[in-house]
Amino acid sequence: MQAQRVLIVGGGIGGLTAAMALSRAGHSVRLYEQAPAFGEIGAGIMLTPNATRVLRHFGLGAALDRRGMRPPASRYRRFDDAALMGDAPLAAVMESTHGAPWLHIHRSDLLEALLAAVGEQGATDLYAGHRATGCEQDGAGVTVRFGNGASAEGDLLVACDGVRSTVRAQLVERAQARFRGQVAWRALVPAGGLPERVTDRSSVVWIGEDRHIVQYVLRGGSLVNYVAIAAQREWVEEGWNRPAPLEEVQKEFAGWHEDVQSLLSATPADALYKWGLFDRDPLEQWIHGRIALLGDAAHPMLPFMAQGSAMAIEDAAVLARCIGAFDDLDAALSRYQGVRRERTARVILQSRAQTNLYQRLTGDKKRQRAASTEWVYGFDATSCAIQ
Repeated sequence: MQAQRVLIVGGGIGGLTAAMALSRAGHSVRLYEQAPAFGEIGAGIMLTPNATRVLRHFGLGAALDRRGMRPPASRYRRFDDAALMGDAPLAAVMESTHGAPWLHIHRSDLLEALLAAVGEQGATDLYAGHRATGCEQDGAGVTVRFGNGASAEGDLLVACDGVRSTVRAQLVERAQARFRGQVAWRALVPAGGLPERVTDRSSVVWIGEDRHIVQYVLRGGSLVNYVAIAAQREWVEEGWNRPAPLEEVQKEFAGWHEDVQSLLSATPADALYKWGLFDRDPLEQWIHGRIALLGDAAHPMLPFMAQGSAMAIEDAAVLARCIGAFDDLDAALSRYQGVRRERTARVILQSRAQTNLYQRLTGDKKRQRAASTEWVYGFDATSCAIQ
């Protein structure tokens, strides 16, 4: 297929990966981000082998190795006495079994690596401060309008603008994403002086009934990233991702092990953020003429399988491959949807079921984890069948 003029709305992990994949394939890309600068509130991210495989394929292996950490295991501990409920090896197994590593990395470090890779390729123009407000298309292509009065025209629009996607709302539905009865608090904590179990190089999940905390270290062990999640009947807060008082999460997890209390108490002032967990039912139609949905705009999911960013990364690789494999853009987009829809739907539904792993004190956690997640990691978006 001849080179396309591609417009991408959304400059997060999915949008930047799509820009990298499409510009590498020879297309002209313009990427628009609503924030005044490319970046993100500091937080950690787990990159599972199906994601790191794609990023390595695009040449980011060395950057990921410099910035990321390979956890030796995923450990599950009881909320009250820290008893080990399961221990699944990661670093020694993931590469040998799935052909790529499992990494923990700061989101801003990953975005920095993606931005550098996009810049080195030189075929992408980046525009911050451009909030998409609508789009239309005709036989000549697609036009996107922005809140600052600007507009852009191209052959293809890729909407990577998240769970509250403006583009999706215009094309598919105006119903809100559905609150799934879970609220999360997130913070980055300096590791100095914290208990050994809290600074463990492994990923650690503290498990209680209807509550759990995931913790792991970043940046050489200097920071501990934690996400504390509790079941709640409704989300009544204003906003999507807002600062929260430390006393709130401490009250929610009162009575948990002293190591957990040490971690929560070490949270720096104004460093705690709270949000409700939302997703949508699997979507049948991702393609609308020359407009394609990608990442959370197509398939927002709960974070319990660490697959939100991974699915967006996979989407980007498959989209670029499909456009390169077909002479007709409509056929390419249809095939992209066909390749991605069933897999992402399965991840959405499995993510909802993961409370049985993380928020129940019964069951073999190692076995439950393997049964619910291992099928995800071996997928290769860089070589899967697309024709």
